[in-house]
Amino acid sequence: MKESIQEHPILAHAARLGHRLLETEEIRRFRLAEEQIQNSSRVNGLIEEIKRKQKELVHAKHYQKSEYIRQLEDELERLREEMDNLPIVREYQQSQVEVNDLLQTLTRIVAQTVSEQLDLDTSGDVGGGGCGSGGPCGCR
Repeated sequence: MKESIQEHPILAHAARLGHRLLETEEIRRFRLAEEQIQNSSRVNGLIEEIKRKQKELVHAKHYQKSEYIRQLEDELERLREEMDNLPIVREYQQSQVEVNDLLQTLTRIVAQTVSEQLDLDTSGDVGGGGCGSGGPCGCR
């Protein structure tokens, strides 16, 4: 009987890799920055104020109040800049970039390794322009 995908051994390896990733410095920094953001009354206050202004902006646009729309857009820009300039927000954003880079690199390495191995095992036929399944497209 064919093994189900949930029981596939490679998934156990992937789970272990995922747990190992959680132990990396990049993930630790991200979690710490995330915790600081969540516990910051200043950040949370700015987020609430931004949400309030966005709702007001939706209503102003609905009623076509052009002067009020410009005022709200200016206020939103100021609030976003203020939040983006907070050191803990910059740290959080930087840690997001680092975690994303790590995950992208990991993905690229896995894909490249598998792709190179398939290319060797199929005598270079991978990517020859067809699916190779002999299905409805008729390629083989």
